[in-house]
Amino acid sequence: MIQIIKKIFVILITFFILLSCFSTLQGLNINIEHKKVEKNNNKFLYNITTEDGCSLDITRYKGVKNNSILMIHGYACSKKIFDWDKNHSLAKFLNEDGWDVWNLNLRTHDADGDFWFDKDSDRERFNRYWDFDRTYLKKDVAAAVNFIKNKTQEKQIYLLGHSMGGYLCYAYAELLNQSDLAGFITMGSSAVGYSYNLPYLSLLRYGFKLGKRAFVNPFGLSYKHFPKYNVKNFPTDSPYFFYKNTTTTSIQNDFLYGLDDEPAGVFVDIIFGKENRFNNGHWLDPQTLYDYTKNLEKIKVPCLLISGDEDIIDPVGDVFSTYVKIGSENKVFLHFEDYAHMDLVLGDNARDDIFSEITNWLNSNSSD
Repeated sequence: MIQIIKKIFVILITFFILLSCFSTLQGLNINIEHKKVEKNNNKFLYNITTEDGCSLDITRYKGVKNNSILMIHGYACSKKIFDWDKNHSLAKFLNEDGWDVWNLNLRTHDADGDFWFDKDSDRERFNRYWDFDRTYLKKDVAAAVNFIKNKTQEKQIYLLGHSMGGYLCYAYAELLNQSDLAGFITMGSSAVGYSYNLPYLSLLRYGFKLGKRAFVNPFGLSYKHFPKYNVKNFPTDSPYFFYKNTTTTSIQNDFLYGLDDEPAGVFVDIIFGKENRFNNGHWLDPQTLYDYTKNLEKIKVPCLLISGDEDIIDPVGDVFSTYVKIGSENKVFLHFEDYAHMDLVLGDNARDDIFSEITNWLNSNSSD
């Protein structure tokens, strides 16, 4: 009887030790690989913890070619725009060509729509001072790049960004480490601001001007919220109407319904930073007055810039001006007729018209 009690005691002690070890591991700043979710066993979901404790999720489509591709979504969007469905997925298209694709969600972005009445979860607690350069660039994107390099043991990767995601590509090349990059691709992303002219009074809810600089309004709204309108409520001449006739209405509706909120700091950095009346067409950091446009000449890595002739968010002329100012000798500019801002990634014909050009460019620059 005593022997049986001893065995039970040993089993219980062992169980509690193992439980304690597991709890300790869970509390450490490590990235845990989740289960495989694709039948072909090449899709993985990872969680990354930033230096300030935020959680980012990133989906990997594992490929065989050198130089992974990190995909970065735009303002109020999520990684879903690169992987919408089987017919509208740049991530899968690139992976089918052999590329190792990593699709990132910036903090609090998950395409859930961020409804006003559902703000209790940790995921949706915004810090009004999260911004473009100190937060999205130097914490989120930097953490993702480091994670991918450590996971793959690659010295260089590609960045691919749409809209604000493309701005992050330019900023990474200018402000962080170009030696991390094999090159980058931007889609509907301009690093000049000739077309940004918004009513100043509407900006005061989020930030304010103080001389040449702009700052977050500490008494204003902490985040920019997007009402869940049906797409037909947006007139074609509205600055928010960013489709032509190449994206199906069902996708347009679902996209608008799932727009994520943005911290006030990001809104201030982008809108004040690219406001033409303030900066004479240049894109500046509104706090430090760092001139992203002027410093495009620092960029020396290969790059592909893609634009749509119908894009009124980042017009083709602004994207071309960005292309001209970039200092790289290996740079390509492409523009597509009848494509507006979101059509570039969600258009019904984007797979044949645009995605194929991306793989052609990547393969021409590949060392494989």
